[in-house]
Amino acid sequence: MVGDVAETERRPLKDPVDLFHSGQVVKICAPMVRYSKLAFRSLVRRYECDLCYTPMIVAADFVRSAKARDSEFTTNNVGDHPLIVQFAAKEAQVLCDAAQIVCPFADGIDLNCGCPQRWAMAEGYGASLINKPELVRDMVRHVRNQIDNPRFSISIKIRIHEDLKRTVDLCRKAEASGVSWITVHGRNVEERHQPVHYDAIKNIKQSMSIPVVANGDIKTLKDAENVHHLTGADGVMVARGLLANPAMFAGYEETPLKCIQDWVSIALEHGTPFTCFHHHLMYMMERITSKQEKKVFNVLSSTSSVLDYLNDHYGV
Repeated sequence: MVGDVAETERRPLKDPVDLFHSGQVVKICAPMVRYSKLAFRSLVRRYECDLCYTPMIVAADFVRSAKARDSEFTTNNVGDHPLIVQFAAKEAQVLCDAAQIVCPFADGIDLNCGCPQRWAMAEGYGASLINKPELVRDMVRHVRNQIDNPRFSISIKIRIHEDLKRTVDLCRKAEASGVSWITVHGRNVEERHQPVHYDAIKNIKQSMSIPVVANGDIKTLKDAENVHHLTGADGVMVARGLLANPAMFAGYEETPLKCIQDWVSIALEHGTPFTCFHHHLMYMMERITSKQEKKVFNVLSSTSSVLDYLNDHYGV
């Protein structure tokens, strides 16, 4: 977990809350299972991404197992800041213990209250927490009380209820307990591809005095600007849009070849496993390759064959 960090002098960490007082909409890379790891975070930071999250980590496993810590959380001391570590948790002290472990190496933690997957909800994690506002309040308060660094942020990411009054109540309880900001995915637990309820995000934003981040169906910089105007949100969080175009925050409509070249360099430098390396390229090249090209590229099975293909077809 800390191998990359321990070898260099630890730098003073930033206060991510300061980003929300810059006068600009904060551009954020979402927590994505398998994908928002160090190498990809390094890539999007080159293209005007302001803040990055790790993939969701189960706090209990992270606290209990050194093996889980080493495999789930990797950072470096070069440029992986500001960084938020997202945890799935359902017990206040477990979340505190996880936060204590990452505090020297990250700028904040986020409590996942939005994951709608059945396994997460069955375990009492993710979106099941939006129905337990007192538990969320207690978890935030515990972390706030036990982390000595006042610049270390504690945020939550939620989905909305069908009855929005319940969501506003949740957010107000979290705000009162010291949460730094709230990210709102504008769908309820049952919704997957239905339109995002931006009006709900606007309502929540108007009910809070802390920053609110809008999340859901943002695929271009123009989308991000539109959502900001629709909701008044202080930041925008993007997942699939960044997978398809890691340079979108820099204003590119599709992935530029320079970004693909950057990904190849970063992935090779980090020793990114082939499957992850290849999958990212498949996402990035979706809009710039023909159906026939996809048939060939998507079944390549080695790093060398991918590098040869990119060189032959794109000069990368």
